[in-house]
Parts: sequence; C-alpha cells; structure tokens
Amino acid sequence: MTASKFARAARIASIEVSEIVVMSEAARARREAGHDVISLGIGEPDFDTPEHVRAAAIAAINAGDTKYPPIAGKPALRAAIARRYEGAEAANVIVSSGSKYTLLNAFLASLNPGDEVIMPTPFWTSYADIVRLCGGVPVLVETDAASGFKPTAEQIRAALSAKTRWLLVNSPGNPSGAVFDAGDWQAIGSVLAGHDQCWLMSDEIYEHLSYDTAFVSAHAALPQLRERMLVVNGVSKAYAMTGWRLGFGIGPEELIKAMTAVQSQGTSGTTTISQAAALAALEGPQDLLAERCGIFRARRDLVICRYILAAANVTIIPGSAFAMDGHFRISYACSTEELEEALSRMADAVAAIKAPA
Repeated sequence: MTASKFARAARIASIEVSEIVVMSEAARARREAGHDVISLGIGEPDFDTPEHVRAAAIAAINAGDTKYPPIAGKPALRAAIARRYEGAEAANVIVSSGSKYTLLNAFLASLNPGDEVIMPTPFWTSYADIVRLCGGVPVLVETDAASGFKPTAEQIRAALSAKTRWLLVNSPGNPSGAVFDAGDWQAIGSVLAGHDQCWLMSDEIYEHLSYDTAFVSAHAALPQLRERMLVVNGVSKAYAMTGWRLGFGIGPEELIKAMTAVQSQGTSGTTTISQAAALAALEGPQDLLAERCGIFRARRDLVICRYILAAANVTIIPGSAFAMDGHFRISYACSTEELEEALSRMADAVAAIKAPA
C-alpha cells in the first residue's frame, strides 16, 4: 500500500498528546525493557475500587443492565448526584465518560470561535488543549506560591473582556493543591457579578482530597451564580475508579440540555456498568473517603518534606505541562513504599550532583 501524507485538521494543529500520558507511556516502555521504574507522574490512586462498588457492577451485569444508557445518565444516578448539591435536580445533572469528557461537552456546547476562557496557572495539562479544540482561546492568569497559587480579584478583572465566556477554576487544584475557601469564592463572585457574559466552571474532582483547608464547593459558596455555573466532578479520585470513566456536571438546565446534545453525537451515554458502580459509590459507606484522604495526606507530607530533583528511573511531570515553567509536579497516588524508594533515589541523585568532582 502506498503511504500518503496525513494532514491534521486545523482544529488540532497545535494539540499534542498530554505530557502526562507521554511520560507514563515512556515509563511503561522502560519497565518492559527491564528497568525498575517508579512513576510519580500520573494521578491514579493505588487503592482498589471499594468492594461494594465492584459488587454493584457485577450485579448490574448479571441483571442484564447492559443496554444503551440514557444519553444524560440513568435517572437514579442523576438524582443521587443532584442530592449532593443544594437546590439541584436530576435535570441539572449530566453523566459523562469521565470528567474530562464533561469539560469537553461543556466547551463544545458553549464556545464559538474566538471566545475566551480564563484559567489560572498552573492548570491541569488538558485544559488549554480542550479549549483550543473547541475553538476557544485560553487566557492565562499567572499565580505563584506567594498567593497560594490562587488568582486575585484584580487579576481576574483585568483578564475579562467582551469575549470572555468562562472562568475555569480547579479547587482543590491540580497540580498546585490550591483550595478556594468561602472568601476566595466570594471575591470571584464579586468580580463576575458585573460580567454576565462570563460563566464560572469549577472543576472539583479532588473534592475529597483537601488537607489543610476545608473544601468549599463553588455551588455552595455562590448560589447567586448557579444559573451561570457548571460544577465538574466524578468518582475517579475519591473512589479509586479511574478506569471506570465516569464524571458528571451540575449546571443550569439549558446548559445541561446543550451538553447532552453534544454527548449524543459522541459516546451517546456512559456505560451502564460504570453508572451502577458510581451509584453504589455515592450512596454506599463514605468512611473510606476520610481514611484514604489521611493516607494521601501522609504521602503528601512525605513528598514536600524533602528537596526533590528528578533522578534516573523516577518520572515526574515538568511544570511546562501545566503552564508553570520552573516547577514540576509529583503525583503521590502511588504506594507509600514506592514513594519512599523514589525519594531515596532522588536524594542520592542530589547528593551525587553536589559532591565534589
């Protein structure tokens, strides 16, 4: 067969595979080549999906719950999600194949070419590419450690324009760990109050992994903005269900309808088995959330108490992937034993660099 040159569509001309995925695949290749690689790149909990959640999925299979799902999600799951947010109803909820797909649905449903999306840096590596893929323009607001990696009201106000369609905030933040308290949300609300063209998107996928500052949802803090707000969440991180691919969005009914229309031409709906598992996760015992959060807190402390440098056979993600040059991100979702070994290797590497020739 004669090879022909493939031409990328203009909409993806500047979009590449996520650096997190690239590094993770590189680590996998090195393992297959016989190297003892510890990956501190991908944010995937090393815990198993809870037993009662797995049992619910098996029960759904055995019950024949394997037909096409409703596009926006099964009614019972949508209702269970809505109960977590004051004033929300099932019509305010869409279930998607992962929270990333929820983001994609929302931007495809709302962005016209040239529309702007404000996002504080550092941000999760896929945000900017998803916005560009949907025809939007990322507008970056730089933050730093001095501000707790949170934008000020003045910075947001300065970034607003007539083309601004969304302010995208991630709390707790990946990769910074920044957590917006009630005061932070109120400051944002005061800025957006006079800019009806700008909606608020709050990515809260790490809701149950807040350590030093109590988690506050934008939905709870800013009830006056709920009619132009989308909260994005899911079960991947809290319940160790990354492979189940289930996320959800909570927003005004007209937005949810538009996102559902987009989803109808994509996945058509989220797998019924994952929906049964997610329902069990949300309505089952919740004590494991605090227990696992405590474990992650201990691992976080293990990471930040040492001077860290990338070393041979330890993968971390460069800050450039999150629009934050000069920094790097370490995932502490692997086991405690792997973290200790990885940090030991990096400490040895630092000592070797400092040693006289």
